[in-house]
Amino acid sequence: MKRGLLLGIVAAVVVVAIAVAFVVPTLFVQRKPAPQEIVVGAVLPMSGAFSQIGLYFKNGYELYFSEVNKMGGVYVKEFDKRIPIRLVVYDDESDPTKSATQLERLITVEKVQLILGGYSTPLVQAQAPVAERYKMPYINPGGATSVIFLTEDGKRRYQYMFGLLASIKNLALTTIEMLKQEIDAGKLPKPLKIATVNENTDHGREYLAGLKEGARKYPGYFEIVYEAFYNIGEKDFTPILTAIKQSGADAMLNDMRLGDYITMHRQYTTLGLCHLVVSYGPRGPEGRAISELGKAAENVFGVQWWNPADPRPEVQEFNRKWDAWVKERNLNLPSDWFAAISYEAARTLVWAIEKAGSIDPDAVWKALNTLNSPQNGLKPSIVVGGVIYFPEESGGQITNPYVVVQVQDGKPVIVYPKESATGTFRVNKC
Repeated sequence: MKRGLLLGIVAAVVVVAIAVAFVVPTLFVQRKPAPQEIVVGAVLPMSGAFSQIGLYFKNGYELYFSEVNKMGGVYVKEFDKRIPIRLVVYDDESDPTKSATQLERLITVEKVQLILGGYSTPLVQAQAPVAERYKMPYINPGGATSVIFLTEDGKRRYQYMFGLLASIKNLALTTIEMLKQEIDAGKLPKPLKIATVNENTDHGREYLAGLKEGARKYPGYFEIVYEAFYNIGEKDFTPILTAIKQSGADAMLNDMRLGDYITMHRQYTTLGLCHLVVSYGPRGPEGRAISELGKAAENVFGVQWWNPADPRPEVQEFNRKWDAWVKERNLNLPSDWFAAISYEAARTLVWAIEKAGSIDPDAVWKALNTLNSPQNGLKPSIVVGGVIYFPEESGGQITNPYVVVQVQDGKPVIVYPKESATGTFRVNKC
């Protein structure tokens, strides 16, 4: 009896000793100290040719971060707490060389924990290799040219790139699909004779290639009678416009930056040109263009990644938040896709941090890679289609649909596709 009791006591002591051996050390293991803030860097064109868009992007990022910070910051499981998030912006002066240098400085000198992308194809092309070299996930809301995402043989170019703008090629093909619908309805002539002027970049070349592919798809529907390239920032389009006038085109379909579109269309109007349909690629119904061009902007249409005229409640709620934000800061920045897509880029980054439970770039990158299809995407979202995803087959570039938006009576109206339309397409009377 005594022997049994003794053995029981010994066994109990052993069990307690083992438990203590496992438990006590954990009492002294300290959790990794949390940073005071999460610092996110972005190199944006705050001066130079793209400065107004840089201002849009900066405010889109800051608006979302301000919403997060009102809740105490981003919840990071690794530290089991919410941490405020702060944006640091360097200016690349709209210069690709400076854009790459500034991004490297943000990563190596400023020591930002994560980054967000810049604006315009040339600047994104300059930044992408830097992000890849330092293995920093790069959410790109400002560059849509396919060459950013895919190599010539169709392979993913950058493993750390995640694009929130669908391709320029698909933008051009959407233009063709919409115009074919109008031709079939008897509103436009067949074949529709097209003049096209495009920026002398990969962006412009991809748009032209998309138009030609669309024309080949529908034999007898389209004929390109004039094509030309121009350099970004061109001030005098008179020679090109004179050639367009002489070409006998029914439609003018261009791919241009916002400032170039406004410059060219002023001269177009002064010279008295008129075409049944006029588009400047993704440009046309921007608030700035409508404000500066006035009646000259009537019936110009753009094929866009997003537009504030979208009637979805979540889009209208974003418009209200954006308008309040810029009004408070006395900024003349009407709600536009630049604002919405940059806002969603910041939202995607915060989602990835929370999904990863960490601010480690590799963990955040792995979280972003789970958004590989519409089924696995981040939703709901204010992007067209309502979901954010980065398919491998497109090099990490979203493949969501576009909306065609036309200026009607001084306001943007969605005219295509049918399920998104808030009005019907108008043809100019020439």
